[in-house]
Amino acid sequence: MEPQPQQAASGDLRGRLAAIERAVDEGTYRPGPWQALLRDIRKSLFFERAALSDDVSRVSRKLHLRKPRRRTAMNRGLLLEILAVLIGGAVIILGVGARSSILAFLGALLWMLAFEPLIKVMVGRALGVHYDYFYLLWIEPRLKMRYGTFLTRPRLLRIIVHLAGTVGSPLAAWLTYWMLSQTLPVAAALCYGAFWVLVIVNLVNFLAPLFGVHRIGPMPLSMSSAGSAAMEIREGLGW
Repeated sequence: MEPQPQQAASGDLRGRLAAIERAVDEGTYRPGPWQALLRDIRKSLFFERAALSDDVSRVSRKLHLRKPRRRTAMNRGLLLEILAVLIGGAVIILGVGARSSILAFLGALLWMLAFEPLIKVMVGRALGVHYDYFYLLWIEPRLKMRYGTFLTRPRLLRIIVHLAGTVGSPLAAWLTYWMLSQTLPVAAALCYGAFWVLVIVNLVNFLAPLFGVHRIGPMPLSMSSAGSAAMEIREGLGW
């Protein structure tokens, strides 16, 4: 009996995934096949994505760890992010007490760094996405998804998860602007400026991929949450 088309398609995806994993293990992998495979997996049926979930997560992790990463386990990372929020709040209070705009703004910056991953992980977990570890991209804390669990979600939920990664930093900037506007107007102005910078950066990262731009300078826009959301939308519309 010949394999059904759906079985053949699933087998093809699994075979390509196995070939990528072998190349990664042997140190011969070159960029290209992984992104092409992910595009095809995103277009596949739910049961096919679910069947590949664990394997996709494993290979995604291997690909991500080809470069040395400063990383920590999820529970520890979450505790560190919560601690950063508490320290940021304490620094803001100290800044207000000392009438120091610089101190208050430093506390606000801690909030901007910490709010982003916390909001994204809460939204992601609520929508069924699991995470592997925290890592640092320069000084920015980021989350490594168990990518197979992300791919099993419908496209709309994947877009929502990506967009959740654009909310935290602007929200922190706006909150600190509102909190400091009556007591430290200079610090409040800095927070207000940071809010608009973050909004504009997210907007550019979102709009550029919609018009077919996938890189700005050395940075692929797929590394940003806004850019990834836009790419999902563009792909879903068949552009």
